[in-house]
Amino acid sequence: MRSLALKLLCLLPTAYCQLSFSQTFTQTIRGRVIDADSKSPLLGANVILLNSDTFIGSATDIDGKYRLEKVPVGRKAIKATFLGYEEVVISNIIVTSGKEVVLQIEMHEKVVTGSTVEIVAERDKTKSNNDLVTNSARNFVSEETERYAGSRGDPSKMVTNFAGVATGNDARNDIIVRGNSPLGVLWRLEDVDIPNPNHFAIQGATGGSVSMLNNNLLGRCDFLTGAFPAEYGNKMAAVFDLKLRNGNNEKMEYTGQFGFNGIEAGIEGPLSKKNGSSFLVNYRYSTLEIFQALGISFGVSALPKYQDGAFKLNIPTQKKGVFTLWGIAGRSHIALLDSEKDSTDWAFTSKGEDLIFTSGMWASGISHQYFFNHNLSGKFSFAATQNLFEIIDDTLSANKTDKFRVYTNHSLDGNFITSYALTFKANAHHLIKSGIVYRHMYFDYNSSYFSREKQDYVQELDAAEKTGLLQGHAHWQYRVTDDFTINSGLFYQQFLLNGTQAIEPRLGLKWQFTKKQSLSLAGGFHSQMQPLFYYFFKSFNAYDSTYIATNRDLGLSRSRHAVAAYDFSFAPNFRLKLEGYYQDLYDIPVEMYPSSYSLINEGNGLEGIGYRDSLTNKGTGKNFGGEITIEKFFSKRYYFLSTLSVYDSKYVGSDNKERHSAFSGGYVFNVLGGIEFPMGKNKNKVLAFDLKSTVAGGNRYTPVDIDASFIEKNAVYLEDQAFSKRFRDYSKIDLKVSFRINSKKSTQMIFVHVENAFNHKNVLREVYDPDKQVLREEYQLGLFPYGGYRIEF
Repeated sequence: MRSLALKLLCLLPTAYCQLSFSQTFTQTIRGRVIDADSKSPLLGANVILLNSDTFIGSATDIDGKYRLEKVPVGRKAIKATFLGYEEVVISNIIVTSGKEVVLQIEMHEKVVTGSTVEIVAERDKTKSNNDLVTNSARNFVSEETERYAGSRGDPSKMVTNFAGVATGNDARNDIIVRGNSPLGVLWRLEDVDIPNPNHFAIQGATGGSVSMLNNNLLGRCDFLTGAFPAEYGNKMAAVFDLKLRNGNNEKMEYTGQFGFNGIEAGIEGPLSKKNGSSFLVNYRYSTLEIFQALGISFGVSALPKYQDGAFKLNIPTQKKGVFTLWGIAGRSHIALLDSEKDSTDWAFTSKGEDLIFTSGMWASGISHQYFFNHNLSGKFSFAATQNLFEIIDDTLSANKTDKFRVYTNHSLDGNFITSYALTFKANAHHLIKSGIVYRHMYFDYNSSYFSREKQDYVQELDAAEKTGLLQGHAHWQYRVTDDFTINSGLFYQQFLLNGTQAIEPRLGLKWQFTKKQSLSLAGGFHSQMQPLFYYFFKSFNAYDSTYIATNRDLGLSRSRHAVAAYDFSFAPNFRLKLEGYYQDLYDIPVEMYPSSYSLINEGNGLEGIGYRDSLTNKGTGKNFGGEITIEKFFSKRYYFLSTLSVYDSKYVGSDNKERHSAFSGGYVFNVLGGIEFPMGKNKNKVLAFDLKSTVAGGNRYTPVDIDASFIEKNAVYLEDQAFSKRFRDYSKIDLKVSFRINSKKSTQMIFVHVENAFNHKNVLREVYDPDKQVLREEYQLGLFPYGGYRIEF
């Protein structure tokens, strides 16, 4: 009778049947427990699920593997314990029915064993995954790049929520860190320095319009804003230290996503269940291009087109170590053709001009990590990278039928990178890391423009050469006690083109003087090469029609960083963080003759990176400021983050006058937060709301000489007043609503973002219109709604 009643009841609408007999969906949490320093597996560690009605736990096997089964979906926390090691608590783990959760837990050995004081190391999101970092760093996971309103799944957009980070253009993801140029940002993937991983990237820049880094593939990542440890070099502003996660090594899993930014598909699974090897592949294609191929018109000819993909193979062995093969690639293209524009086409194009822009990048590497014993390991890596940049610019006749080529740029940069690193854990007190890297660099630059004065083409860049960069580092961490740590190191690099070299000491001290409070100091010397094409830019002498490479002997730009920080966990899941810093910049390229120009101001992504000849390393600069972070980590269904950065950035050009730099915005204030509402009888659905508000100082700019511009019929700037003006303050509010649905074997999510919800007009720049002979303001991104759908199964 009972079965018959159920059958009759289920003849009612499906939704009612599912509601009446809904079930609690579960998933598996598994992974490995390893020593945080040596990376060796820990046998016999205990891992348990916290705040559970029933006990769910596991002990690790000889490979350090643990497995927690039948974990209910939702946000969960786990704790790992092992004799002689600090306990580790990992909270805010999102468990869904569509994907297993695979977590690697790293545990620190206690310096003083047998202590009666319990030490619990809850994973601190304000700290980095790299334990050699003292301060000015934070870790993040892919979920955060999707959670925060306005982040677009982009790591660069996401970190603008953190203290010390600003952006100058909503349409791009170039970031300004503590007043430094975006040129000083280092991108590192799988321990390899890679080219700019963004679509529509300008030559030499570090940002773009859309990230190639798919957040669905990212593992545990770090973002550093100053005083880097010795293993990072050749950049002075910030570091993205990114890792691709490993694919599921036990079962096949799939991801699909559709949104304004593209349609993508991902697959992962085991290569061999016997040895635990796995693969992970993802591909994305621009949505607008798909619509165009289907004959759907948006009333605009200049559609941005791009595609990208990434993969990772992870192959562990019993005795021969771990082999990894990875890769990332992307290409983007846009054609702004005034010759094909009609009255119904609202594309932004310059009047009387056809502009075609193409950029591309790929990077791939293979690595082998070998454990000589439990305390000593070595990692060999070989990688190849390449990036492409092309521009074709034609002017049009009055009837738009004839074209005249006024500018071309076809440039390619490539690298072969070989590295070897050793990690030695002597005991609980001492950890030593060292490594050497050789970068073989090749390039082919070809850039020319039509000179009205010469009535011929001038070849700005015409170089196809090879050179190299040699780097080495050594790092010693001394844990004096469980509460006091010293990080010291030395970095070396030599640019083989002209023999320029740098030896850079680094030092960090951290004192955990109470269970909830700590003080830290960090400092060091840092340097970076100039964008490579600068060394080969040639100045043209119109009198004898000769070219001279005046920048070939340029040295490294250099800086000295000093940072002091205070951390206070004043309540469970709440944190206050204060940081103050000073950066002394020197040997900055400026012009040989007196002028306001300095390479310190390049890289804002507005006009591209300008070519300059006759440069010398005699410029200086300084950045200083303070930062406040108040944060509640996600617990009890909500989170919030508030950051205030107050800073100044100044420089001195070859005219010996101190000015504000192009990136001296003055301040950035962020407030963001979100709340989740579990729904359904068994909480299998989640409705989430996220909000972000940003107020910041406006972009700096150089005023235009109106009278001179009228005569020249082009913008003429008052260079002696460089960056003396600042646009009105920037203000923007972003919203996000998402709905996650867990079913038996899949998880679906629908999300809607609204950026600049109140359509505030933020000034991007001031331009001179030679036709109307007036100045006009161009604005940043207005009201921008977009959404998407994702499924995991």
